[in-house]
Amino acid sequence: MSAVEFVGYIGRAQSHFDQWKLGPFIMQSLLLLVAPALFAASIYIILGRIILLADGEKHSLIRQKWLTKIFVTGDVISFLVQSGGGGIQASKSEGAMKTGEKLIVVGLFLQLAFFGFFVVVAGLFHERLQRNCPASRTVDLNTLPWKKHLMVLYMSSGLILVRSIFRIIEYIMGNAGYLLRHEMFLYIFDAALMLCVMLMFNHFHPSEITELYHERIAGETASHSRDASDVEM
Repeated sequence: MSAVEFVGYIGRAQSHFDQWKLGPFIMQSLLLLVAPALFAASIYIILGRIILLADGEKHSLIRQKWLTKIFVTGDVISFLVQSGGGGIQASKSEGAMKTGEKLIVVGLFLQLAFFGFFVVVAGLFHERLQRNCPASRTVDLNTLPWKKHLMVLYMSSGLILVRSIFRIIEYIMGNAGYLLRHEMFLYIFDAALMLCVMLMFNHFHPSEITELYHERIAGETASHSRDASDVEM
């Protein structure tokens, strides 16, 4: 994800010196546009892991095994539509630019709709799990960092939502629009926000959730094995 952003900004830097060169234009247009979709896919997976860690599937609006599939599928559709729009724009003809803009806006709205629904699903899961926390018998939720990772998920989701809204407004305003003609807005409402997302996930790495889940499963398996041995004896 960070590599996609990095290459995208290399293309943007090259475009600064030659605005009519096609290669750098495609690099910065496509990669900077679709990179947040990869962040979104990672966030969907993280919620699924939190649900597994907390043994809280019964509190989720969507079953864990379907949650990641549904939202990642929506993300892929959005990714393809945005990529298609960016690819059409690469021809740089006036008609293609307008068609590409429309496709990109459609892709961004799809991403926003799926992501907004995902935040609702995450919030409902959080509220239900917290309300029923004392009733949980399989997992001691107070010893697990599920709240910390959910907070990171909320913050990163908020940043991606703001970035997506900015991009929608930018493309609706068109190539002659104020936002596209003033580069600073891209760095404030896209680059800076995505940098914050990367830094958060590097500091609060989601691998902690996976490791703790595997440790719990291993402990439960060992406990069941001991119980079975005691019964046989």
